[in-house]
Amino acid sequence: MKSTRQYMADITTLPLSRRFRVLNLCGDHERVIALSDMREALPENVTLLPGPGCPAAVCPEADVYQALRLVERHDVTLLVSQNLVRLPVRRPDGSVTSLREAMLAGRDIQVIDMPIQAVMAAEASPEREMVCFLAGFESLLAPLAGMLLDGLPANLLLLLSGRRAEPLIDRLLTEKQPPIDGLLLPGNRCAVTGTDSWQELVDRHHVPAAVAGYTVAGILAALDAILRQACEGEAHLDNCYRPLVSAGGNPLAIDRLYRVFDTVDGDWRGIGTVAGGAYTLRRAYDVFNADRRYPDYRPELPAERSDMAYGCDCGDVLVGRKGPIECTFFAARCSPVMPIGPCMASEDGSCFLHRNSRNVA
Repeated sequence: MKSTRQYMADITTLPLSRRFRVLNLCGDHERVIALSDMREALPENVTLLPGPGCPAAVCPEADVYQALRLVERHDVTLLVSQNLVRLPVRRPDGSVTSLREAMLAGRDIQVIDMPIQAVMAAEASPEREMVCFLAGFESLLAPLAGMLLDGLPANLLLLLSGRRAEPLIDRLLTEKQPPIDGLLLPGNRCAVTGTDSWQELVDRHHVPAAVAGYTVAGILAALDAILRQACEGEAHLDNCYRPLVSAGGNPLAIDRLYRVFDTVDGDWRGIGTVAGGAYTLRRAYDVFNADRRYPDYRPELPAERSDMAYGCDCGDVLVGRKGPIECTFFAARCSPVMPIGPCMASEDGSCFLHRNSRNVA
């Protein structure tokens, strides 16, 4: 692999005929991009857009509200990943809260970093019923499926917001004026599912794409591959994360994923319902499904309202139509301490990372 300096020099000299917009689909990629100031170093005719790569940022407000109501109305311990804790929830009365505020108010909420910690917590307190609230893509769901197949503690239930990105990107690319010209694909998810499904999108929409690793040089290698395709008038999928990624993916992980989960239509916060864009537990695993054990409180939220605060542009940021600084709330009313939108509330959110990389007070 070339050095970072070499890749940047190569990208700078590419004969692009117009501004080219590449959408990044991974929160871990976005962290590397933002904290390395990569965007500032790229030529002006290359725009690297933050996309829907943070699962917490696209987690429906209704799912967060469901978690909040469970811990308020039932004698359970809520185990929740850090990225979901500060997501804002507007109650039916108009007040805004979050799981963090509920935790500070004394609700039984514990923050975890990974699902195995939920298992450990449940095993340590078998007399206590626990609900683990998680949001994620295949790189989280496949290992979780393995844990389910191995058997979870009887006192542990799951409240999941699993999402699948291909249908959303397919929808964006079918627009009359799609906001993107190329795709920077997530190496971790492609290592699980393979590249075949992305290859279908590339062929259908004639869009350049590349799978990227998780270093500055690894991301630049994929970006260079995408831009070279554009210069040559080609559109295919370059795998720049070998040998971890293959066309067919990890057979064992895929088998576990689809033994435990079904694909269904799902809401993406700020984006709307995406056909086939979500994962749900199969009925065979209802014994672990918190939505089967407890009432559904989501209907308490008015059906006609938006899941974003008025004036928040996170929905446009998530699909590449706007950058974080184009939101009128960015660095003004919206901050990690008092987030208005989900892209600022999650530590993997594009607005959170963009703000921190600029050292905004």
